[in-house]
Amino acid sequence: MRDLKNKLAQNKYFLLISVIILASIMLYIGINSKDRRETESYLSESDFPSIRIMIQNGCGFVGVAQNVRNAVSQKNIDVVGVSNSRKFIYNETIIIVKHDDEIDLQRLKNMTGIENVIYAVNENYFVPFIIIAGRDYQRFFGL
Repeated sequence: MRDLKNKLAQNKYFLLISVIILASIMLYIGINSKDRRETESYLSESDFPSIRIMIQNGCGFVGVAQNVRNAVSQKNIDVVGVSNSRKFIYNETIIIVKHDDEIDLQRLKNMTGIENVIYAVNENYFVPFIIIAGRDYQRFFGL
């Protein structure tokens, strides 16, 4: 009987210590994630370097690439050139990834709203991303 009482008392202490340790870990994680969120909230897109892109007209409508260039000029995007794509076959606007940089890709997606992405990685290419404006380009650039 005495052994049973001792074991119950030990189990209670073990449980109490486990709860205290678990609560301490949860408190530590909560404080650190709050600090990180507060730090991130101070940063705006303009605090980062601009993203270099090329814009191509993929739908064939006259002046689309230049109009898209004008639309993104308000954003933290550096358009290094505009041109027509080889074929005017694009129904949907896409981002072509030339440099595998997931952080800048996410930033570009956030700034433009474009979700369609194709990877054609070539680290020697002169820009990290190409936006090909498809027939739905107005959806993303308010034109």
